[in-house]
Amino acid sequence: WHKEERIYFHGASVNAAKKRFLSSENWVLFHEKFGTPNRTSVSTTAFVHPFALLLFGGSVFVKHTERTVIVDNWMSIGMSAQTGVILRELRKKVEIFLQRMIKCADNSEIEQLDSSMIDGIIKILSS
Repeated sequence: WHKEERIYFHGASVNAAKKRFLSSENWVLFHEKFGTPNRTSVSTTAFVHPFALLLFGGSVFVKHTERTVIVDNWMSIGMSAQTGVILRELRKKVEIFLQRMIKCADNSEIEQLDSSMIDGIIKILSS
């Protein structure tokens, strides 16, 4: 569903035959959206873990009493406020880390950066 509209995977999409979805697969990125009078389809799709949206999406706002995190002023992700705050703070660290990596013109400098940050991100996104 996209807002109030049901979305279908286009027959050529790699996810067209998928019938069951994991709880971590409730967000889908798509490159193209097109419609016919009967249905709206998406193609070139990929499932995205909600934590990836929190770490790499737009602005993050934690609604403590509602146990919800809002990303980019429209994506609502249900989770405890404590988890939302931790991920919001981790996101700040990730942004600093990525800026440091961009500034490193020499690959040998990148290798010296703390690889534990990358390992941690991978663990979070694969959980």
